[in-house]
Amino acid sequence: MKVTAIIPARLSSTRLPEKPLALIGDKPLIQWVYENVSKSRYISEIIVATDSEKIIEVVKKFGGKAQMTSPDHPSGTDRIAEVARRLDSEIILNVQGDEPFIDCEVIDTVLKLMLKDQTVNMASAKTYMTDIADFFNPAVVKVICDKDDKAIYFSRAPIPYFRDEFLLYKKKGKLAKEVISNICSCTYKHIGIYGYKWEFLIKFTKMKESFLEKTEKLEQLRALENGIIIKVPTVKYNGFGIDTPADLEKARKILKG
Repeated sequence: MKVTAIIPARLSSTRLPEKPLALIGDKPLIQWVYENVSKSRYISEIIVATDSEKIIEVVKKFGGKAQMTSPDHPSGTDRIAEVARRLDSEIILNVQGDEPFIDCEVIDTVLKLMLKDQTVNMASAKTYMTDIADFFNPAVVKVICDKDDKAIYFSRAPIPYFRDEFLLYKKKGKLAKEVISNICSCTYKHIGIYGYKWEFLIKFTKMKESFLEKTEKLEQLRALENGIIIKVPTVKYNGFGIDTPADLEKARKILKG
């Protein structure tokens, strides 16, 4: 089955202007993502979907492929769907353009799952929580799954709710170290990578925005509200996305270190 990875890259960003072109070491952010995706053994081609000629020029300069898309797309999923409609690929992989250190282990785990079980229309990935601050951070999306790695819910809130531990936290004002360790050992951070069957991706972008999606500002909830199964395997990778100047500085320090 032919697999195409599409990286959505929008030029404008309120918190970090021209984010895809921001330098980390001697390479722009979008190049880091592109080159790490290219390490996957399952991907036939990689395309950057963008609304900017500047990004297209940069991608072509380092030898990558890019296609212009409408500037009016409300989401990255709609942007990749525009490009996907021009392709003959059976599986489309949506890789966020803001994770410079994305590991091909994540990509190959998702794709291997979809290639092995062709009943899976949508897949993503999760990793164990390593920092209790992330568990309470609304910018970090959490996911809970059943025993077969099927997503039950995604949320910006800390899920599941540890009733006894949180009651104790309200009384004492802090969590004991062993409680923190227990919470991190059984909770998951969602990794923003999505595999779609081509037909499902087109169908998904035609679905109306759902109540939970609008409430949490999480597109994947549209799928769950429409009864779609999302398989979410666990991986070791525990990276981060770049949204702010502080995130960019963190990535530069990681590279130096």
